[in-house]
Amino acid sequence: MQLTIVRTDGNTGRYTQDMPRREAMLQRRLDPRSLFCSGPIVIGVLNPFTVLNPDEICWIEVESDLATISLPVPHLDHVRCLQGREEYERLLARQWPRWRKAAKGKAGDLLEALVELTFRGGAQLHFHLTGKVADVSLVEAVFGAPAIVADMGPRKTVYVNPKTLVRARVYHSKNQVAYPHGIWVAEADEV
Repeated sequence: MQLTIVRTDGNTGRYTQDMPRREAMLQRRLDPRSLFCSGPIVIGVLNPFTVLNPDEICWIEVESDLATISLPVPHLDHVRCLQGREEYERLLARQWPRWRKAAKGKAGDLLEALVELTFRGGAQLHFHLTGKVADVSLVEAVFGAPAIVADMGPRKTVYVNPKTLVRARVYHSKNQVAYPHGIWVAEADEV
């Protein structure tokens, strides 16, 4: 198992566990319901070891043959982490004009979204979400969870800490959105 932990200070830690029994134990600790809200994360082999503040972890990438624990998001079938900004911009240039012309709104219609996540310290991730249209706030469904879990490819999963997000820009295929309470309604000029 390989862990890559990206922190808000711009540094990245890499950790390896090759022993099957310990790998299985570590995999159980990567539970998205408690990963970023269960106190300090202590990682190492006793001497030395590292203590990490979970509030300062942007995301954790996990590469393993073991099945990861996911956190189902209502009405979303798949959350995929894109390979980078280029793939995101390519998909956005192709999909956004289509979504604006033929937006979906009926329950059960295909829902797609492209999301740009920006974290404290400036790091970014880009996601492609697919699922079904429902009368659910996309904001609360995705960002209200204790962790966002996304597929990064074969054997690789990313766990995102929503508490370290500074901004999320969401483009979607719905013609109407159930906005969360207290939204500031204004046209966006930002890029």
